[in-house]
Amino acid sequence: MKIEIYFTPQEFTEERLKDQTAVVVDVLRSCTTVCAALAAGAKEIIPAESVSSAIELASHLSKDAILLCGEREGKLIQGFHLGNSPLEYLPETVKNKTLVFGSTNGSPAVVKTRLARRTLIGSFVNLSSVVDGLAAASDPIHIICAGKAGQFALEDAVCAGNILSELRPRCGGTLELSDGATAALLLFEQFKNSIGDLVAQSQHGRYLASIGMEADLPVCADVNRIPVLPVYKDGKIRLAKEKASR
Repeated sequence: MKIEIYFTPQEFTEERLKDQTAVVVDVLRSCTTVCAALAAGAKEIIPAESVSSAIELASHLSKDAILLCGEREGKLIQGFHLGNSPLEYLPETVKNKTLVFGSTNGSPAVVKTRLARRTLIGSFVNLSSVVDGLAAASDPIHIICAGKAGQFALEDAVCAGNILSELRPRCGGTLELSDGATAALLLFEQFKNSIGDLVAQSQHGRYLASIGMEADLPVCADVNRIPVLPVYKDGKIRLAKEKASR
C-alpha cells in the first residue's frame, strides 16, 4: 500500500487524487468539529471553499433545515449560527440538520479532494476509526494535513504519523512510504506520549488559547474520543454507512 503525506494542501493538485483514497487531517479544529457534529446527529455537512461560498450554498437551501457554520481566524463569523468549536455542536442544536461549513483551513482542504474516490475526515478524536476505514484500501492513500494559512502545522503532521503508526501493523508492515510519510512517523514517535501538551503548545493551539478557545484544546487532543468515520463524497460529508470490523 502506497502512502503519500502532504503537509499543506498546496503540495498537491486535485487531479493527483483522482479515483484514489484521501484523508484530510485538521486537528485544530475543523475535522474534530465535523466528528462532533455528526456524532451529535447532524444529517450531513457541506464543506465550502470560502465564507462567500458558504453563504451562496446556504442561500439555495431551506432555512429551516440548515445551519451556517464556520470561522475566520478562529472566530465566529457574523451572521453564522455556529463557529468552529467542537463544544458548540450539541444534539439539541444540530440533530437532523444540514450544516454548511466554511473554515479557514479545513473545509477548503476537503473540497480540494473532490476528485478522490472517497475522502475520510480524520483527527485524533477518531483516529482508530480512520485506520479501520483505511485498512482494506487497495489504492494509494493520500493524507492531507490542512495546516494553517498554507503553512505547516505540527499537530496535523503528528496526527498523520499516528494514523500511519496504527495502520502499519494492520497491513502486515508492508506500507510503501513517501519521505513525507516517513517524516510524519518520526514526528509521532517523538510526541506520542505527550499529545495533549503538543496540541496546547503548538502555534495554532497557543493562538486559540489567546482568543479564549483554550477549552477546545483538550477535546481536540483526546485520542478516540469520538469514534465515528466521516466520509466526503459527492460534495457532502456523512457518516460511513457501515462500520469497519475491528
